Amino acid sequence: MKRTIVLALAVTLLAGCASAGSLRNSKPTASYAGPGSAGDIASCVSNAWSTKPVHLESYVLYTGTTIEIHKTENGPAIALVDIKPVSDRTVATYYSNFDEDDTWYFEQVEHCVDVTPPPAN
Repeated sequence: MKRTIVLALAVTLLAGCASAGSLRNSKPTASYAGPGSAGDIASCVSNAWSTKPVHLESYVLYTGTTIEIHKTENGPAIALVDIKPVSDRTVATYYSNFDEDDTWYFEQVEHCVDVTPPPAN
């Protein structure tokens, strides 16, 4: 019984990784660059997206932050944004497999990149 539960959990976790990976293998829906920090832009995007009835998952890595949108807690990623520092800018790349109009989501990414000020020196 324990093996079945562990196997089901592993398959679920791998399915989430596979869906995010397949999104990244597709052409990005939009990409934006600005002077704000990756952390500040990610916070802005997360706050905006959290106003919608979707499940968000956020991963902070040494290369930046990824925020995934899922329709349900255990469902596959239907969109994500990778927010990474590149030289003196931060680049936010949005990928989507929404089955409905998701313009609002990538407009929020653009807005956050545009309004987030550069870090104070």
